[in-house]
Amino acid sequence: MAAAEDLTDYICFQVGAAARKIQRYYNNRLAEHGITIGQSFILLSLLDRDGQNVKELAEHLGIDSSAITGLVDRLEKENLVARGADERDRRALRIHLTDKGTKLIESLLPVANEFNDNLEEGLTKSERSALKKFFRMIDEIEA
Repeated sequence: MAAAEDLTDYICFQVGAAARKIQRYYNNRLAEHGITIGQSFILLSLLDRDGQNVKELAEHLGIDSSAITGLVDRLEKENLVARGADERDRRALRIHLTDKGTKLIESLLPVANEFNDNLEEGLTKSERSALKKFFRMIDEIEA
């Protein structure tokens, strides 16, 4: 077994540490707007394709359906999204951005773009390509 000090050399440790830093950064920036990074992902996904159901959001974002439901509940309480009946399946609900939700997420796009641009500017084109390939490889790992 590797010594504890070698743990920080593990790629999985480094990826996890980076993810936590990114999450802290975004949560701090989003806190003043009353949402979390998870909620922002839902709003962004709906901005891209409004009217998704919980299952579609979960698949698109790679988050469990039960977690999506909780995030949507909180967004709905803040009047950022609204649930509505699915015209093709009365048992299903579709989630839609409200005007308030659309205005909020559109105002937050520059925060995400600025941070992403800052990360990308430190990488060459081939490094960005390798990083994206690495993330696709991770995405294919079965949990």
